[in-house]
Amino acid sequence: MKRIWLVFLLIPLSCFAATVNLDFAPGSARWFGFTLLPHIEFWKVQADLAFTGGVVSDSKEPVLFPLLKPFDSLKYLSLDFDTSGIKFSMPDMSWLRYSNVDYEPYTTSLWAFNGAIGGVVQEDYSIFFRSSYFSISLSNNGSYHLGVPLKFYNFELEPFVSNYGYGLEIVYQNALIFVIPNVGMRFALALNRMYFFLQYMGFETKIGFGWFNKDEWIIATNESIDFRKKILDIYLIAKFEKERWYAGLSFPVFW
Repeated sequence: MKRIWLVFLLIPLSCFAATVNLDFAPGSARWFGFTLLPHIEFWKVQADLAFTGGVVSDSKEPVLFPLLKPFDSLKYLSLDFDTSGIKFSMPDMSWLRYSNVDYEPYTTSLWAFNGAIGGVVQEDYSIFFRSSYFSISLSNNGSYHLGVPLKFYNFELEPFVSNYGYGLEIVYQNALIFVIPNVGMRFALALNRMYFFLQYMGFETKIGFGWFNKDEWIIATNESIDFRKKILDIYLIAKFEKERWYAGLSFPVFW
């Protein structure tokens, strides 16, 4: 329910920029139906949506797939003022720097004053504050991160202490890496419509990759893959989860 309002906010605009596609994808969760793919762009707003309807079946009886699934329908959202903004599905560098904020796909992040203050909305909630002298982030689960940023040419070094222990972070433009001795590390890259995330922390590995291009996307973690890529005028589609998967083709009906 947390993000339903984002979808309903954009639905009235979707009919002006939508492509209808027929989908056919066999698998353990066979899928046949249609997908409506609006791309919305105005002012500072960019949004990619995917509304689906049809029939999905596995070993049980076929089930009518709902037209609107708030968590899946909104693939990408960006409202970026450079010094402030909000993003959905795209981790922002402003919060990737904090070891107490964990990676999750479909995360909402917001920031203001050039990333000096902001927050992250996901399974756990976090807020952060950054100045020239220190940076701090607190989460509702009791985790924390406190660092001291130091600049050297185009690099930024930040020794920090967190609920995981002491660590060191190195940031260069859109890439960062930090290491917490005997605990783990994180490497992250955050670009305009693409990100890569690799973390090993507390004997647990998390990998995330996302790429969004209007009516195409790849969202991958070490637990699932959601894939849609255009080859000529036909789309290859696939979705792999722990116990269910499908893979097939999507054909545009009209433009």
